[in-house]
Amino acid sequence: MSTGTDETMDRLFPKPQRKEMLRSTYVMFDAEDFSIPDPLLFKKNIVTAIEKEGYRGRIRINGYFGLKVTIPQDLLDQYLEAGIYSKIFEGDRVARMNMMLVELLFWAMSHYPAGTNVLIITKNQKILEEHKVRDIIEALAVRDFYFAIEHPDTFYPPAACAESSELFIPIATRKRTFDG
Repeated sequence: MSTGTDETMDRLFPKPQRKEMLRSTYVMFDAEDFSIPDPLLFKKNIVTAIEKEGYRGRIRINGYFGLKVTIPQDLLDQYLEAGIYSKIFEGDRVARMNMMLVELLFWAMSHYPAGTNVLIITKNQKILEEHKVRDIIEALAVRDFYFAIEHPDTFYPPAACAESSELFIPIATRKRTFDG
């Protein structure tokens, strides 16, 4: 299912044709188990990587959190100031993932038939083993939605957490799109 040509291995999404350059990109960040000390830098890195791909459309970034009591309000404020919208869902990882899928379906409905890019950032690199996730991604992929699943380190490497606030541009991202 994964496309793996030499040209696309270092890309998040397929190289856009002229008519696709303004595609929207929906970024879903599973923020529960990955701390980002500088949300603004994280957002800049994501936006830079998407623009480097040749896409110039609207980019919406949502961070998905679990229990509200585990998230300091000042961190939520930093995310909001950076333009990363926080979604808080009570429950465990499965409940959070289910709500992320519901939000993905609403996003897809509002962008169909135009298609869009979807970037899922999660530490759970086995996300596709969960049947609901695979089924939804496969169904949307045949309807002109491009998907990439990346680890948070791609956009905010551990070294950046300790060193500086210089912009990090991923050099070689793993491409995980689906042809359906």
